[in-house]
Amino acid sequence: MAIGSTRLTWFQDTLDLFATLIVSLDLVTHKQFFKSFPYSFTTDEAAQNLASLKFSQSNRGPDPRDPSRIVTTTTTTTFSMTREMAKAMSQHFMDARLIENAADRTSNLFKERGVYVVTPKGLHVLERFIIKNGINGDNLVGVFESQPVCMKLLHLERRPIDDEIIISQPVITALFRRFVGRQPNYMPDVAPGQMDPTTEYNERAKGMPLIDVQERLPQMIGKAPLQTYKHCFPAISALEWLCDFTSIVGRDEAAEMAAHFVRFGFIQLVSDKRKTSDSAVIFTVRGSANTPGTATVRLSFPCSDVT
Repeated sequence: MAIGSTRLTWFQDTLDLFATLIVSLDLVTHKQFFKSFPYSFTTDEAAQNLASLKFSQSNRGPDPRDPSRIVTTTTTTTFSMTREMAKAMSQHFMDARLIENAADRTSNLFKERGVYVVTPKGLHVLERFIIKNGINGDNLVGVFESQPVCMKLLHLERRPIDDEIIISQPVITALFRRFVGRQPNYMPDVAPGQMDPTTEYNERAKGMPLIDVQERLPQMIGKAPLQTYKHCFPAISALEWLCDFTSIVGRDEAAEMAAHFVRFGFIQLVSDKRKTSDSAVIFTVRGSANTPGTATVRLSFPCSDVT
């Protein structure tokens, strides 16, 4: 299992390990906070299975001794890790938006006594894994029927030498087009938390949810008139969207892609409500701007503002 430069495992190993874990689990109904969560698993169950996990992969190909014959080669990989390592790996799965806290979908931490479910992105990865490896997934039919599967997951190509996403203007442009959707995506006007999770997911799948923001421009004397900025979004929401609907496996990668959106002039900062004492993660990338022949520039994406 390869170790990534800034992650626990390389991208493909992460997906294979995640799918192997889910296939090995008995996804049943668990209760927490007086609620029942079907097709879920607990922290203890994930840690126990990750402590000793076997994955068999079969490949069909020509027999080296007789090319006219097709043979099946089976490779079995065994994973073994401590409970703390298993929790760290499960946190990595959460960062990649493959699983989420069943009781609190806004939580980003893999907790000691939590109940978790597979996300639509995780179901997409699981489905591809089952088909690719010819696994009998009859026991998972109910899981796939319980919520939508991400049908338009954008896969970003990675460099084989270090597993980093390959960056180019065509790649960032294609990513941005998927990000904004075919038309501006203003979500239905309902109170937070009142929309059905499936409906909310399908609405978000159309493109990054947008809002309009009113700001007063700074001026020396008097009060400036309000200016309305259309097609805005909170920075953190953008990172969450990129993790949900692309092969990005963490907010660090999502912030890097967003910084490239700034670099190519696709987005710009319109509101910064942070106080001087507030902290924020600012991701900076280096590269040429959108105009041919321009010099190398440094552009940043602050992860706590409205863009």
